[in-house]
Amino acid sequence: MKKNNRISRVCALGMIATLSGYAMNVIAQQAAPEPTQQTDQKTSAAAVGAANEIPQVTITAQRRATLLKDTPVSVQAITAQQLDNEGIRSIDDLTRIMPGVEFSRSATSATGNYNDEGSEVSVRGISSSAGASTTGVYIDDTPIQTRHLSFGSISPFPALFDLERVEMLRGPQGTLFGAGSEGGAVRFIQPEPSLNEESVYLHSEVGSTKFGAPSYEAGAAFGTALVTDVVGLRVSASTRHDGGYVDRVSVNPATNLPSGVVQHNANWQDTSTARAALKVQASKDTSIVASVYHQELKLNDTSAYWESLSDPANGTLLNGNALPNTSKDPFTLWAVKINSDLGWSKLTSSTSYFARDQSGSSDYTQFLGTLFLDNPYASNAGGTGSATFTDSQRNVIEELKLQSSDPKARLTWVAGLFLSRQVERNTEVMTDLAVMNAAGLQPFPGLAPGVLVNQGPFSATDKQIALFGQTDFDLTSTIKLTTGLRVANIKSDGVENFAGPFIGPVASSTVSSLKETPVTPKFGLSWQPDADDLLYFSAAKGYRVGGINPDLGTLCAADLQNLGLTGAPATYKSDSLWSYEIGSKNSFLNRSLQIDSSAFYVDWSNIQQAVYLPGCGNEFAANLGAAISKGADTSIRFKPVANLLLSLEAAYTNARYSQTVIAGTTGQGAPIVSKGDFLSTTPWSFTLSADYKFTGFEDIKPYLHGDYQFNTRQQGQTPVQNPANGANDPYAIGMPETKIMGLRAGVRWNGWDGSLFINNVFNSLPELVHQHDTVPSTLYFDRTWRPRTIGMTVNYRY
Repeated sequence: MKKNNRISRVCALGMIATLSGYAMNVIAQQAAPEPTQQTDQKTSAAAVGAANEIPQVTITAQRRATLLKDTPVSVQAITAQQLDNEGIRSIDDLTRIMPGVEFSRSATSATGNYNDEGSEVSVRGISSSAGASTTGVYIDDTPIQTRHLSFGSISPFPALFDLERVEMLRGPQGTLFGAGSEGGAVRFIQPEPSLNEESVYLHSEVGSTKFGAPSYEAGAAFGTALVTDVVGLRVSASTRHDGGYVDRVSVNPATNLPSGVVQHNANWQDTSTARAALKVQASKDTSIVASVYHQELKLNDTSAYWESLSDPANGTLLNGNALPNTSKDPFTLWAVKINSDLGWSKLTSSTSYFARDQSGSSDYTQFLGTLFLDNPYASNAGGTGSATFTDSQRNVIEELKLQSSDPKARLTWVAGLFLSRQVERNTEVMTDLAVMNAAGLQPFPGLAPGVLVNQGPFSATDKQIALFGQTDFDLTSTIKLTTGLRVANIKSDGVENFAGPFIGPVASSTVSSLKETPVTPKFGLSWQPDADDLLYFSAAKGYRVGGINPDLGTLCAADLQNLGLTGAPATYKSDSLWSYEIGSKNSFLNRSLQIDSSAFYVDWSNIQQAVYLPGCGNEFAANLGAAISKGADTSIRFKPVANLLLSLEAAYTNARYSQTVIAGTTGQGAPIVSKGDFLSTTPWSFTLSADYKFTGFEDIKPYLHGDYQFNTRQQGQTPVQNPANGANDPYAIGMPETKIMGLRAGVRWNGWDGSLFINNVFNSLPELVHQHDTVPSTLYFDRTWRPRTIGMTVNYRY
């Protein structure tokens, strides 16, 4: 308790320091005497101040363009230049430089069907692997995140090529962005075509990974005005190959040791993108932007390695899977946006259609051997087990938004209508004839020999109509009151069909329907005495829709009995939270020092979480009481001289369950979670970076960049680690301490940028994930970062 109190004091002191500095800044500005220097001295000082001033970033976190420093929300904006400077090429790279944001590849074992795309992203400890996502994922204004329907649900993310910027919004965004952003939202903003300028962006990269295969990338984007001030076009395409570094080997069934390499560097992946956008100025007041974005991702095999076969310190990362874990994930996003200036207001219509058809095949040989024969290596002598999965999405989105036209008016407002129909369908076919015969299981009527599970399909259809609005009213010239409200009508229909010996002697079929009318308000008060200082408070509600559970089958009876259950709950309810935040955004020293800080308190109730059953390797979703998440985050950017920029991003998160939950209807059985259990999150996270530009050169501009990320080890026990809980795993580990560093040195000239880089400089290979399929299994699957990679990047911008 004393340690937690000390941590709380540290957070409070950090906020007090920022607010004290803010107050001193205001007082100094008000008390400063009139300057007495000569005109040339003032001009020189102004020039120095301008050179040292940190550039401002425009964002659209409040559904209208505002400067980051003037927006009373905790937002981290990553520009296109920063993506290039720091070599950020994937969602893994991106979230690593965002303190307070957790991203994990959670599909190492049967809990996520071994697909490397399987992942979870959480903000400020609001994390869940069940139900709808807690974090909204947007390409421009279109949400693309998935539900966690079953093990085959895989979340998509866009490639990080030809983006204008990425915005990470911390805290619930339900008022303006809806139910899919309970904990926060990450937005990938694509550039619009220009009506009067030509632009070119070329990108190429090659890299070599220690103990692994080469990686390479090439991409190009081109924009031009087809008819000046009337028609503009922007097209782009890219391809990237990430070389593997984990070998797939065959395993001797007598010794359970490697007997030969099946494929070197098997965990490679390819990503390709193409985009076309056309902008037409239909009239003086109306513009139309139509775009199509297509992406394809192909994974050859998993990056998880077998702990028993591997020696990471010496570069040996091996998996002994009998089959590769492959995945293909193509999706296409069509969008049309119409902007019209009505004089007294601005009207925007955004229409989009998102179509995705992910498919994968996973090796289930070890899982089924463990489950049915009590030996993960039982099938190595002959026969293999596999599972094929599909995850399809068909989302139609329409949003009409009306907003005030004068951003300097005393009252500014935005109001809108949101319509959506989002359909997701999962299928799974699990097959292992050798295990079926060895375990004496009888074929299921109507299914082919060897089929243990036939899920087809498990689908959810969410239909939503919502009205939303937000007003900002200037109470005085410096104090602003913000009020917002979103009222939605949501209908969710679910269908699941399961058959096979794994489920039991009778096929399972469930049809359910949920109707809810969530109301998500927001309140805020901000004080901005001048252009350099902002202090704000906000209270906002977040929401997540409920859903249905599939049948778990007879093999999970013992696990369920331990929890006081005879079966999984047929449905789980919606959950919601209230978030309270106080923050400040301040500029000092002629805007060469910028400090943004916030502290938060989140009260999360009726939480949807996955309950993993370690005895049978299955899971269900349940509402697990309540949790409290509290902490703080800060961003400090300092430009002491014109050619040096220093940055620090830091966050502290303490997220715990505040109730003990027993699943059994009679109050019998062990808890699912206990009061005081931690949600899986890193307590402290830091990102430091430095950018230095050399001077004294006429035609070339040499530069250096360095960044370092540090995360502390998880505090306390999560529900699965707590031995008092019924579904615990005594071998489960928490999130580890991690440290990683990147360096880049380059030269810019005439639009070109050539650089050499080292990622993961010290070849840090922490055990990020450590899982097994069931508690009795001695076969562990681990995951780590890509080993040290050295390479070269060449970019051109015009």
